[in-house]
Amino acid sequence: MRRALVSLVLLLASLLLSVAPCLAVKLNSPAPDFVLKDLHGVKQALSAYKGKLVLLNFWSTTCPPCVQELPSLNELYKEQKQAGLVVLGIALDPAEKPVRELVGKLKIEYPTMLDSNKDVYFDSYGLFGQPVSVIVDRTGLVREKIIGAVDWNSPQIKAKMNSYLKGR
Repeated sequence: MRRALVSLVLLLASLLLSVAPCLAVKLNSPAPDFVLKDLHGVKQALSAYKGKLVLLNFWSTTCPPCVQELPSLNELYKEQKQAGLVVLGIALDPAEKPVRELVGKLKIEYPTMLDSNKDVYFDSYGLFGQPVSVIVDRTGLVREKIIGAVDWNSPQIKAKMNSYLKGR
């Protein structure tokens, strides 16, 4: 009986691992649309930003690298929003209060939403790890997934974002 149970568990694990990559959003494919409420209670739909370059930043208050990159992401947003950059912060915290407090403390200007159940993060985008950023071009296609913290003010990142903003 025990041997059969172990075999069943191993079979299920291998099936889940083989399916997980299929769930992950793929480069050059349409970005899955979603609707989440921001910290002001306003519903934000990804589809509302078609025609703009959208940077989705998945993070949480309990992730030090996530928190560390937020100020530079905010600066990038402030510098390039007139050129068509939209940043949507998607916090994965189970509660709104710590997110609201951190966003206020850091004076984050771009919309921040809560994905407490990880419906967008895991179910729609198939992501793992934090922080993770997804760049969606003006036509709604996923152009890049960036895993890990980034200095959004580095010359390389700024050049990359400028290139996306120009449609290249």
